[in-house]
Amino acid sequence: MAPARFPIVRPDPSPARAPRRVGHGLLALAIALVGLPAAHPAGALHRPPRHADGSGAAAGACAFDGDTVLHGRRDSGMVALTFDACPTSHVPWFAPEIVDRLSAEHVPATFFVSGRWAERHPSELQRITSVPFFELALHGYRHHHLRDGAADAAVEEIEDGRRALQGLGAAPAPLFRPPYGDHPKLLADAARRAGVTPILWDVAPGDPDPHETAGDLERTVLHQVQGGSIIVLHVNGRGVSTAAALPTLLSGIRARGLRFVTVSELVGECADASAARSQ
Repeated sequence: MAPARFPIVRPDPSPARAPRRVGHGLLALAIALVGLPAAHPAGALHRPPRHADGSGAAAGACAFDGDTVLHGRRDSGMVALTFDACPTSHVPWFAPEIVDRLSAEHVPATFFVSGRWAERHPSELQRITSVPFFELALHGYRHHHLRDGAADAAVEEIEDGRRALQGLGAAPAPLFRPPYGDHPKLLADAARRAGVTPILWDVAPGDPDPHETAGDLERTVLHQVQGGSIIVLHVNGRGVSTAAALPTLLSGIRARGLRFVTVSELVGECADASAARSQ
C-alpha cells in the first residue's frame, strides 16, 4: 500500500500555539483540539457534534474542529469507513463478519484499535493487519476519558496504545481517535508531543446503542454520507447491528458514486489541496 501523503506531525517540545484554521497551508493539519466537552452522556456516545459540519468549509476544503479532522474534501468523491476496537466487556469482542465482508468486497477501511483490546485479542489484531488494504490506527490504551489538566496522562494514553500495538508486531499510522471523542484543550499539546493527528468524524449512526437496528444504521448513514465523510462504527461488541447493516451500507454508498479510502488517503487530499493553495 502506498505510504500516506499527509504531513506527519512530529513531536514538538515547544508550548502549544493557537490553532490554525482551514486554508492556512500544510500546518492546517497541526494538532489543536478545542470545542467539544470532555465527556458525553452515555446515550450520546459517538454521536457527531452538532457543529460537525458547521465550519463553512468549501467543497474543495476539509473541515476541522479546531484543527482536528472532521471530514475530507466534499468534492473528493471519497469516503473513509472507520471501525473502533475498544476494550469492553460487550460480547462478542470481535465481529469477524465485518472483516470478512470488507475483505470480500475489497473495501479499504481504517481500524482505530486500543492497546488493551489488542493485547487481549492478538489473533484478531493479526486478522485485521493481514489485509493489505486495511489501515491500523491508534485508539489509546485503556480507553479512558481525557480530562483537562492532565496532559501527561493524555500523552501516556497515546504512547501506551502505540507501544502495545508495536509490541504485537503491528505498525499503526500516526492517527489517533480519542476515546469517546474527547478532546479537551490540553490534547492539542499532548498530540503534538506524541506525533499524532487526531481524527473524529462527521457521520456517527450510534451503533453502540442496542436500540439502533440495522435499518436505523443504514438510514442514518445513507442520509448523512457525502464526499469526504468519515464514518465511525465499531468492530467489537459495541457495534450491536453493524455487521448486519454493512452490506447495505457498502452498496448504498457506492450507488452514490463514492469510493472508499483509508483515513490517511482522505487526509492526504486535505494536505494536497492546502499545498496547492499556498503556492
